[in-house]
Amino acid sequence: MLDRRVGFYISFIEKKNVQTHYLIRPQECTDKEIDTIIKIQEKIWVNHPEAKKILRPVKFMNINHVRADSEITNEYERIKSKQFISVQYEMLARYSKHEGLGSVEVGHLNQATEIFNTSPVFLKYLDLPVLGLEKLDMAKISEEHGWIGYMKMTNFCRRLRKGKPCGICGPCTDAVIAGLGWRLPLSRRIIANIQLPFRKWWRNNYDKQSSGLFKKFREFIYRKDMV
Repeated sequence: MLDRRVGFYISFIEKKNVQTHYLIRPQECTDKEIDTIIKIQEKIWVNHPEAKKILRPVKFMNINHVRADSEITNEYERIKSKQFISVQYEMLARYSKHEGLGSVEVGHLNQATEIFNTSPVFLKYLDLPVLGLEKLDMAKISEEHGWIGYMKMTNFCRRLRKGKPCGICGPCTDAVIAGLGWRLPLSRRIIANIQLPFRKWWRNNYDKQSSGLFKKFREFIYRKDMV
């Protein structure tokens, strides 16, 4: 299990044991995400002591400790050549194989879902239990079951600015597109909406962002107000 939102549902509604996993990567948001995970876990255990028996502590692993796998990486590159897809899914598949977990459940795949779901390689290591559910649907389910407080604690922004969502990164704009713009401060929400027309072009040129003008632009945008 690689997504807490699905973990809530399985633990509290289906009463099944859930083991969540977190891959540590060198990103600006990593410290915040780990801190948030721990806080959410502690709050759940305080509010629902019975959850300690079925919602197990998160397992952390540094991505650098996960073995390389040409089969998975080549399949990821094949999919990526057709449509933008985050590298995190390649990493999660390698982690699943590395740990011998079988097919682990990924809570939400918002890019190239159909391609992934027909990939024999990825189907061996990743499962999509909420295929067909959008983020807004999951938010409604969370509200219906009284989990919305936990959802509001989660972090999705890749580059927080003064502890708040930046409104610039992909996850921030994805949140707005999904109807969850209320999770961003008003000023950042406006920024996210303004740049929506450019998001597709930006992702199509994602590989160029590590050098040249793309790199300089990103450094200019993020060098101030970072935490």
